[in-house]
Parts: sequence; C-alpha cells; structure tokens
Amino acid sequence: MFDFVNSTYSGVLSILATLFGLSYPLVIGCIEKIDAKFNSTKLSERFMGEFVFKWFKRLLIINLIIAVLFPFLMDDNDHSRILIGIQSAFSILMIVFALKLYEKILVYYNVRDLHKEIIEDYRKAEEKNVKEGEERYFTQWVDLSSVLLCSVDDELVQSVHTILYEYVRKKFGEAKDKECIFDQYYYEGVSRINENLCKNERRPISVNNSNSILTSLIFHNSIISDTTYRYLWRNLRIQLYYDRDEWIMEYWKNASQRYELLMREITSFDIKPETGNPYTKEEIQENIWQRENFLEFHIMLCAMLVQQNKYDLVNLMLSFSNSFPPSYPLVPSNIGEIITIFNKINGFNRDTPLYYESKYKMPNMHGITDGQIIGAANCYLALLAYRVYAIQWSYGYERVLNMGTLPETLAELVELKDNLFVFKFWLKKVYQNEELLSVVLSRSFTEELQDKKVQFGKDELDAPDELVDKMIRGIESKTKIVKEKQSLSDDKVEKEKNELVANIKKALEPYEELIGSKFEQDTCYNLNSSVTMPFPNSAFLEKSDICYVDIAESMSSHMLDNFNHLFASSFYQEHSSLDYKISSDILFDTLDRLQLNEQHYIILFGVYLDFYVGRINGLTKESNHRYLYNNTKILVLNCRTELFSQMMYIMKYDDRPFMKFHNPSKEDIQKYKLSNYDDSHGLWLSLLKISEHPELRNNSIEKQLGNKTNEYSLFTCIWEPKLFFKPKPYKMIRIKVKYRLTDEGEYNTCEDIRPFENS
Repeated sequence: MFDFVNSTYSGVLSILATLFGLSYPLVIGCIEKIDAKFNSTKLSERFMGEFVFKWFKRLLIINLIIAVLFPFLMDDNDHSRILIGIQSAFSILMIVFALKLYEKILVYYNVRDLHKEIIEDYRKAEEKNVKEGEERYFTQWVDLSSVLLCSVDDELVQSVHTILYEYVRKKFGEAKDKECIFDQYYYEGVSRINENLCKNERRPISVNNSNSILTSLIFHNSIISDTTYRYLWRNLRIQLYYDRDEWIMEYWKNASQRYELLMREITSFDIKPETGNPYTKEEIQENIWQRENFLEFHIMLCAMLVQQNKYDLVNLMLSFSNSFPPSYPLVPSNIGEIITIFNKINGFNRDTPLYYESKYKMPNMHGITDGQIIGAANCYLALLAYRVYAIQWSYGYERVLNMGTLPETLAELVELKDNLFVFKFWLKKVYQNEELLSVVLSRSFTEELQDKKVQFGKDELDAPDELVDKMIRGIESKTKIVKEKQSLSDDKVEKEKNELVANIKKALEPYEELIGSKFEQDTCYNLNSSVTMPFPNSAFLEKSDICYVDIAESMSSHMLDNFNHLFASSFYQEHSSLDYKISSDILFDTLDRLQLNEQHYIILFGVYLDFYVGRINGLTKESNHRYLYNNTKILVLNCRTELFSQMMYIMKYDDRPFMKFHNPSKEDIQKYKLSNYDDSHGLWLSLLKISEHPELRNNSIEKQLGNKTNEYSLFTCIWEPKLFFKPKPYKMIRIKVKYRLTDEGEYNTCEDIRPFENS
C-alpha cells in the first residue's frame, strides 16, 4: 500500500538535495564569472543584493530547517499531511525562486540586458531624488561600461556616450547661468571611463574617437566650476600619458569653438537676449573672469604639452582655425596680449607661489623648464612671441607688435618691469632651442622677420627682445613721471597724520598735570619741536613700488626726542645750581630725609624706578611714568641727554611749572598749508609735493635730494610747546642721582641731606 507521507517527504527531500547541489555551485560560479568578466566587485555585490538571490538563500535555509525538523513533528501526529503540505509549498516556492535566479543569472551574462536594468534602476533613483541610490547605480554602470565600450556593437558603445551626455545636459540645464558642479560620483566615473578608453585597442573608425566624454563638460553655455577644471586637467593628463594625441586635439577644437562662440567678450553696450537690457557690471565682470580662467587653463595645457615634448601635437593645436582670415581664440597672437598674460601669471605666482603648482600638476617634470610649472608656462608664452612673426598679420604690423598700455601705478610698473626681465630670459632660452623653435617656425626667425619687413615695406621691425627693451625704457620713463605727477592717496596721508598725532598724544599722557595755565606767567622756555622731513612721493601713493613703514613713527620719535631734551634743559636752566649729589643706593633714604608729603612734587629725568617697586615700602606705581612715594607724587620722564639725565627736581606741588601750546605763525601756516589736527596739543600738519609747491625748494633740500627733488614730498609738523615757571622766589631742589658702577667723584651721604623746608 502506498505510504503517502513517507514517500512525499522522501521526494521533497530529494528535490531539496538536488536544488542545493546544483544551485550553490552555479551561484558561486556566476559570481566568479561576473568578477572575471567585469573586473568589478560592485557588480558582484549587486548580484548578491538582488531580491531573487536573497530570497532564494532564505528559502533554501527554511527548507533545510523543515527537512530536519518536520520528521520529529510528524511522528505519531494526526497533522502529518498538513506538515507535508507546508514542506511541499516551501519546496515549490524555492523551485520558483530558483528558476527566477537562473533568469537573473542570464541577465548578468548578457551585457545589453544588464546595462538596461542598471540604467532603469538609476533613472528610478534619479526620479525619487535618492542620491545614495544614484551614486550606487551609476558606479555599477561605470564598472559595466568598460565592457560596453569594448563591444563591436556600436549601439552599445554609443549608449555610454549618450547617457553621459544626457547627465551633463541635465546638470547644465539646472545650473543655467550659474556655476555648474556635477556629482562627485560622475567626476570619478568619467575619469574611470576615460582611462578604460585610453587602454582600449585603437580603431581607425570608432564612436570613441571623438573625445566626447571630456568635450561634453565644456560644451554648454554655463559657468565651468573649479572642480570641473580640476577633473578636466586630470583626464587630459591621462590621455597624454596614453599618447591619445588625437583625442586631445578633438578636445582643443571644441574648446576653441566654446571660447569663440559661447564665451565671447561682452560690454555694457551689448544687449542681453533673455531680458533685452544691457549687461550689468557684475555680469561683465563675471564674463571677464570666466574668459580669463578658460584661457589660463588652455595656456597651461599647451605648456604641459611643450614640457612633455609633444611638439607635433602643439604645432597642430597652434595652427588650428575655423575662420578666414585665420583666428586662434585660445592662442595669444599679438605681443601685447602675450606680455599681459605673462605678467599676470608671474605676478600671481609671486603672491601665491603654490597656486599653479597645485592646480596644474604636470607629469615627469624635467628639461627646459627645470621642473617648474610656472617655468613651463613661461617657456610656452615665450614661444608664442616668436610664433607671432610666422602667422598672417591681417590687420597690419602695428596691431600685432603693439605692446599695449603701461599700468598707472608704481607697484604695477615695477612688477611689470621685473617680469619683463624674466620674459627676456625665456625669449633667449627658447631662441637657443632650435627644435622647440621649429614648432612655430618653418624656417629661421631671421628669415621670418625679413619677410615681414618686405611685406610691410619697413626697413626695421623689432624682434621680441627689442620690443621688450623698448617697453622697459618706457616703464622707466613713466615711473619717473608717476613719482612726480601722480596724486597722493588721501587715505594714506590721513593715516600717517593720524598716527603721528596719536603718538604725540600718547607720549604726553604723563604730562597731564603740567598742561594748562596755573599761575601768572613769568619765565618761559620755548620747547619748539617742529619738524619737516622729505619722503618719497611713492610712500603715499595708492599702489606704491615699495612698502614704506614707520613714517609717522620716525617723525614722532624725532619730535619727542627734541621735546624731551628741551623739557629737561628747561629745568636745568631754571635751577642751575646742584644741591646734592647722591648714590642711587640711598635714593629713597634721601627722600625720607627731605621729609616730603602730599604737598610736594618730584620730577625725575632718566631714573628707572620700576626696579624699586615691590622692594621699597611706600613706593607704588600708578601708571606709566607716574609713581607715589609716601603720598608724594613722582613723575619719571625720559631724557637721552647725558647732561640733563639722572636728575631729580623737588618742589611744592603748587609750584610745578605748566605747558601751553602756541599756534604757528600765519607765514608758516600759509607757506606749509598747515591744518590744525589737535587743538589741545597744538599739532599742525601738512604733506605737500615739492613738484607742486616750488616755494618749498631751498638749498638744503636741493643738496639733500639732488635731481630727484620733484619725486619727494615734505611732511611738516609744527609743534610749539612753551614751558612756564612760577615767578621767583620759590623753592626747588636739584639732586644728581649717580650710579657707582659708572659715575665717579664725591657723593653726599644721608647725613648731608636736610629737610626740604630747611634746604
């Protein structure tokens, strides 16, 4: 009799064993084949992440568990048939998924089907704006593209280019007139595809020969981002490494067309088609910036090709033109433009030395440029200067050999002059390299120059180095004129004046108790510390050739040194007799013996009291130059004059002198065009160009400045403090403070010191 339960269980178990024995080797073999065929772990991971594969594994495990567990459940169980039914159902389900898995395996074995499936997944992720999914599927597709591009089926090959182009077109459409930045996965994907293409076998006729994956990045009318430029450079380097000269040439053709058609120069007179209004200043500036960046990139590209001795390719690129008379959008073709670009690159490199080295890395740097990227650019631009004489001069020699206008500022003139000397060096270096020179000249330069002389009926036409020499002489002449004629910067002049006033005011802070009338004027000492100093006009120009510092500091230091000297000498003259001569060791013992209090006042010249702070009881420092000793105020002042230094003057607080500040004479105000900058301290200032005020010239200035007098300005500060002492008699004591290490002679002892009132 047929045993349904046992037979069915045995049959299902046989099916399970068969599927297990067949499926796993098949799956493992499939994964290995995917790895071998596409050289991609991502596609293997995709396969293992497929819905049908994951559920097949799960069902297999479930069926194994059932196969082991159900015999125990079915023993002496009335529900055996139900359990067998469940097992059969899971077995059938596993069979279905096994068949589905085999279908999926066939998809992975068929490149066209797998390509279609991945792209569909990518489109869905794109529609849902799932960036993680977009990156995952695009990366998988990039791994697949290496096989697609090798296919003999041009339709498949074309599909790769189509998908890349559609992506770029979409991104440019979203950006419109703004900077277009692609997804990072796209940049990396394009780089991988580009390298795979470079490694593929060359074909005379192929969809891949157009270099569309790079030209698509620059074809649309949108702002090219720095990131795009960086990956463009990276991929052109890859093509250079694999000697794909024809692709670089294709790129150059498209780049030339973009620059000429989509990046044309705009002005304020041009009308924007979208709005019907003139272009704004911001839009014009953006246009200039885009053009400069684009041109710089392709100059550096040619420089790299010259550096790598790709002379045939460079020759093709430099001779490419789509118009008649021929024009070369990406090749500077007149001397003025070449020098402008050379000056810009070298000037920027001086300010930011790592910019070009990091942005335009070149392989295997060696040879003529001495391993320097900026040297490669200089070499290429010098080569272009000789090329000018080999091309057609459609608009006359004046336009081609015109050096352009010179800068207006000293800083720019000096920078241009320095860069022109560098340019001369590279002109000579290129001229001596006949192989390199042959890239742009089909015969000798002398023959090319002579041909141009005959063509334009000129006995003389300057060679590049002669044009540079003329320009240097022009710079030297203009530099002299600018130094004499260019207006001074109001901001710089005001800055120096304000700094001078601030220095004087700060230095006078310790004198606050001595400023302002306090009694009837009697003895007066003139402390006139006015000063007039010549400085180069260039020090006060907006963009100077040299950075001038400490102008105000120099003026104020001179004035204050003179003021300190006169101030100390006034006390010396007011009280010429020396009352005591003491050692610094007994300085404070002396003050104690004088029996001073808050009604007294001490002025010290050239004595350092900070040493005693914290060591002498009763001595405190209130501020710079101000101290207090047992309630007696002490003012410590600087004095560099040895005769007046290390002096101490003691008087009653109410007998202290006072200062007032007198205004300059009307004659001086008129002569020097003075302005009152600080009425409270009597500071009157002016800064005048001697060339504009010949009345300021005198024998002293002529002798000092010679034939450069007109290149200088006079910085004048009239400051006339006056010091007034109380009418005599009033009591004052003068004490010389001597230091035993430096001073010799006799000293007074403490016993010699008498109280102030009894002295």
